[in-house]
Amino acid sequence: MDFYLVYIQEIHPADGWQVPANLNEGVLYEQPTTADDRAEMAGVCMLNLKFEMPMLLDNMDNEVDLKYAALPERLYVIGPDGKVAYRSEMGPWGFDAEAWCAAIKTQVSD
Repeated sequence: MDFYLVYIQEIHPADGWQVPANLNEGVLYEQPTTADDRAEMAGVCMLNLKFEMPMLLDNMDNEVDLKYAALPERLYVIGPDGKVAYRSEMGPWGFDAEAWCAAIKTQVSD
């Protein structure tokens, strides 16, 4: 089984809705307007958060975000048939790690 992060549009851009934690920590980036800008932001995210999992980029039409209702965060398991086998509630509040792990185990054991 492969695991990936998908970097979608910036949820808290400096030129949009901002949260106090980002202001306090100086995490202030404008919404990327080009694929290169989005790739640069994804790289900053990976480095700052020390992500080691491969990251994929959504396109500038936000196709993945729209199709998977990804904003702000979601956990998915995609089965070998390409169909959604598990979809979390909106994260991070709706994450159920036990349900997600159970869905992963079901796919691995099939």
